[in-house]
Amino acid sequence: MQPLKVKILNLFMSACTCQFMLSIIAVNTAQSQHLEEYRVKAAFVYNFTKLIEWPQTAFNNERDSFNIAVFGDDRLKKGFETINGKISTGRTISIRYPDPGAKDYEKTLTESQIVFISKYTRLEQVLQILTNIGDKPVLTIGEIKNFSRAGGVIQFFTRDDHLHFEVNIKKAREHQLKFSSRLLKLAVIVNEQ
Repeated sequence: MQPLKVKILNLFMSACTCQFMLSIIAVNTAQSQHLEEYRVKAAFVYNFTKLIEWPQTAFNNERDSFNIAVFGDDRLKKGFETINGKISTGRTISIRYPDPGAKDYEKTLTESQIVFISKYTRLEQVLQILTNIGDKPVLTIGEIKNFSRAGGVIQFFTRDDHLHFEVNIKKAREHQLKFSSRLLKLAVIVNEQ
């Protein structure tokens, strides 16, 4: 009888070990997919810097950095670090992660040319960010449902496992942003007036 208990215990321990290993693999796979998702979105953002024209007032001078403020949690930082320091239209891209509690928070927003708001940002904070930006020449990009209809300029969404984006043309004009026709051909246009 004793050997049967040992066999059952060994079988149970093997099953637990297997389950634990499968959990680790699942977590690592999810993290890899998440990292890849934000690398792709960061690449889109990088290309937006080349296909959208900002007014001269968006920069202090010709050597200013291209500032991109990113809101969300640590999960997306590795993805956006892939474009940090790259050159676009003669400007170095500088990724920033503003702290809403910092005293220079609003200044960081208004000195940015792009503000990316992840789906991990609370709705109240999203609305506060959009309010703080107002109609300044800042491209706002979000992944939250109805972001472009709520006042954001570009919204990422997934359909049939492919990444797409909407552009709120009215908001783009209010922010003095000029989109290339090549970019608009790839977008779903909303609020066209």
